[in-house]
Amino acid sequence: MALDPALPDPVLDQAIAWLVRLQSGDADETQRQACLAWRAADATHERAWQALQRSEAGFQALASLPPTLALDTLERAARTRGNRRQALKLLGIGGLLAGAGGLGWQASPWGTADYAARVGERRQFTLADGSRLQLNTDSAVDIRGQTLRLRRGELFVETAHPLWLDARQARLQVLNGALTVRQEADHLQVQVVRGDVDAYPAAAQPARLVAGPEYRIAGAGTQTLAESTLDPLAWTRGQLVARRLRLDRLAAELSRYRRGWLGCDPRVADLQVSGAFQLDDPDRALAALCDSLPVRLERFGPYWTRIVAA
Repeated sequence: MALDPALPDPVLDQAIAWLVRLQSGDADETQRQACLAWRAADATHERAWQALQRSEAGFQALASLPPTLALDTLERAARTRGNRRQALKLLGIGGLLAGAGGLGWQASPWGTADYAARVGERRQFTLADGSRLQLNTDSAVDIRGQTLRLRRGELFVETAHPLWLDARQARLQVLNGALTVRQEADHLQVQVVRGDVDAYPAAAQPARLVAGPEYRIAGAGTQTLAESTLDPLAWTRGQLVARRLRLDRLAAELSRYRRGWLGCDPRVADLQVSGAFQLDDPDRALAALCDSLPVRLERFGPYWTRIVAA
C-alpha cells in the first residue's frame, strides 16, 4: 500500500522512528506514552502513524525470510522506485527486520530463551557444570542437561565436561575444549580453539573438527575454509578484526551490532578494509571508514544509513 503523498517527509521520519523504537523490545511505558502524545499533538502525526500501520501489513510476508534476505528484497524494491520517499518507507520499515531481529523472531518465544543477548550486547554466563558461555550480539541459547541448543546468533563455549551443541544443520559433540559457533541462514561456521569436536551434519557423514581451521557445516557436509577475512574469535574481545575484507561485508558485520539498517553502495562494495574496530561503538567505526576510504555516510533519519562514494 502506498503512503499518502501529502504526508511531509519529516513527519514520516518521526513516525518511523517511533515505530522502530516501540517494536525494538526496549521501549518502556514512558516511551509508549510519549508516542501517544506525539500522535495526539497533530492530525498529520496520526495520519502518518496509521499509514505506517497499514503499510507494515504489506511486509509481514517478509517476516519468514532471514533478515538479510528480507532487507535485500526491500532495498531492490526501493532502487527500482528511485526516490527518497520510497526508500524511506521501505527501508525504514525494513530496519525493523534488522534492528528488532525480524518480526517473525519477535513474535516467537525468543525472549524466553535460557540465555540471550540483545542487539549490540555481548554477555558471559557460567553454566551449572562450570562451563563458560559467551553470547554475541542478537543471540539466544537453550540448555537441557548437557545439551546446548543455539537458536540464533553466535556463541563461544569453554568446557571441561562432555556436552552436545545442537544447531539447524548439525549436532556437535564436545568432549572438552573450547569453540566458537555462528549460525548462518544455511550453514554453521565453527572454529575449535582447543580440544576435538565431532560434527554430525543432518545428511552427511560425521567429521572430526580439530583446533585451528575454520569450518563451514551445511546439511550435506563439512568443509574446511581457507584463511578467513574475519577473525572468528575477535568478538569475544569486543573487536571486529578484518583482513582484506570487502566493504559491503564489513558493513553487514557492523550492522549486526547496531539498530536500524546499514547498507553499502555497490559502487564502493569491493573496496578492501583491514583493521580492528571496537564493537561497542559501531558508528565510530563507520566514521573511521570515512577518514580512511573515499566514502561518506548517507543518512535518512536515525535508522537508515548507507555507505556511498565520497
